[in-house]
Order: sequence, then structure tokens, then C-alpha cells
Amino acid sequence: MALRINYNLGDHGWADVHMNHGHQGVDMTVSYLHDTLAEFITAANLLLKGAPDAKVIAMDEPGEHLVHLTSPDRTSLVIEIRWFKDRASWDLVTEKEFEVVFKCDDTILNFSTEIFNNAKRILDKHGMQGYKEKWIKHDFPMGEYNRLKSLLKK
Repeated sequence: MALRINYNLGDHGWADVHMNHGHQGVDMTVSYLHDTLAEFITAANLLLKGAPDAKVIAMDEPGEHLVHLTSPDRTSLVIEIRWFKDRASWDLVTEKEFEVVFKCDDTILNFSTEIFNNAKRILDKHGMQGYKEKWIKHDFPMGEYNRLKSLLKK
């Protein structure tokens, strides 16, 4: 079983992210208030380069998911998603006030490939201008995307 990710832009600064592994899954609603796609791509780049961990914020209104990524050995990956009833990243709740809503083991390579494939699909579908129109405050993270593409040798 491998992790599967489906990241889709909606309208007016919203996106939906679904992650599943086997029989478990989690849905996250993401606001343009945080550049979540860019953070996912950056996390994949860091992990591929040997970082022991990375974090991604999926900000809702209110609340947020924190995707905590930990690599014990530079190839395997533990993915834990925490739900906060308000924004811990803005110090509206403490970092200890969360519920674990998803946890699985995967590989850095599969996670990074899933992130790349979603980013590529979004770029192909919307283009740079369409992405900006939908994501309002943020441009498509082309630099990080190209780094990931190079690391994956795509």
C-alpha cells in the first residue's frame, strides 16, 4: 500500500486535499491564507535532500491541519496529520491542542512523487495565470517545482 494524494484547486482561494493510505484517509480544506502547495513541494525537496523532518500547514477557516513528516532513515517516512480547532501557526491555540486524524508509513520517494504529480497536474490544468487567479495571494511555486522535478529526474 502506498500513500495517494489528490490536491485540487477550487474557486476563490480554496483547495481540497485528500490523502489516503489503504483503508484510512483524511480530507483537508485549504485556504489561500497559507501557501500550502508551495510548502508541500518544499517539504518534498527537503526530505529528498536528507532532512530528518518537515512540516506543512493546511490552513482552514477556522482551524488547520499540520502535516508532520518524519524520516528516521532518509528513505522511509512517517506521516502524521494533526487537526487544530484554531490556527496554532498563528498562536490562536497551543501546539499541544490537537487531535491526530491520520497516520501512516510511506517512502520519501513515493510522497515526493505524489506531490510532484499533483503540482504538475495543477500547473497543466490552470497554468501560471490561472493558478494566481484561483490562489489570489500566491504565485505557482515554479522554483521549488523545478527543484523537485530535478531531484526526481522527471
